[in-house]
Amino acid sequence: MGAIVRFDVWLFHIINGTLSAVWLDPFMLFVTEKFNFTGAIVAAMALVLILGKRKDRMGLVVLVLTVLVADLLCNQFKHLIMRVRPCNALDYARLVAGCRSSFSLPSGHATNIFAAMVFLSMRYGRFKPLFLAIAFAVAYSRVYVGVHYPIDITVGAMLGTIVALCFARLEKFAVAEYTRRREKNRVVVDDIE
Repeated sequence: MGAIVRFDVWLFHIINGTLSAVWLDPFMLFVTEKFNFTGAIVAAMALVLILGKRKDRMGLVVLVLTVLVADLLCNQFKHLIMRVRPCNALDYARLVAGCRSSFSLPSGHATNIFAAMVFLSMRYGRFKPLFLAIAFAVAYSRVYVGVHYPIDITVGAMLGTIVALCFARLEKFAVAEYTRRREKNRVVVDDIE
């Protein structure tokens, strides 16, 4: 376990220190701040609700549930593991964003963005590269700005992905079951007539 932690700290130093650049800081700070995307998220949700088909509106509800469950699980794990953030534990951490006192493992940003983007990738496959690029950029930014270790974002990405896969399967099962029952009822009505 000690070797894994040492590797994690070494990789943190590479991303947060060696691969950092002052000109890149504003971009990473923008990407890492989830409130910068609130307007786009609200607009996208409104468009889906107004212009979307029934399956898109249902997908939106499942997406929200996916992210809520992923976030809940992430917070439970954080309080079980209680890993201190690198910005609070390492003297040489280069802090680009504000450092919170909350725990670090898994990364909530990585968990939530991977839950959302993997779920969307499964529904809208042609946009999968874009969705996954967004997820990786957000996760990477958390290490870059100094608030998470690489293992924090890796575990968060895995947790978010697992939750997204589970909800995507549940949605697929629910739609298939709904369709099956609807067809069964249609057959019964046709037989009566």
